[in-house]
Amino acid sequence: MTDPHHSPDTELVEHKGYQVRLSRSGLDWLAFVALPKQRPTLIMAPDRAAALAKAYEWIDLQLASDKNRE
Repeated sequence: MTDPHHSPDTELVEHKGYQVRLSRSGLDWLAFVALPKQRPTLIMAPDRAAALAKAYEWIDLQLASDKNRE
C-alpha cells in the first residue's frame, strides 16, 4: 500500500532509527526528519547533500541531548 502523502519524487532514508524524507521544492531541498509516528522537523538546504548532512547533524544532536538527560 502506498502513502497518499508520499510524492514519487520523495526519497526515504533511515539514520539511527529516524526517517528522513528528502524532496525537492523549487530551488531548495527539504528534509522531513522524525522518528516513526512522530511529527517531523523540517530542514531546508540548497542541495540534496546539504539537506542530508543537516538532517544527520540534527539527529545526532537529538540523540546526544537524550543521552545527557539520562
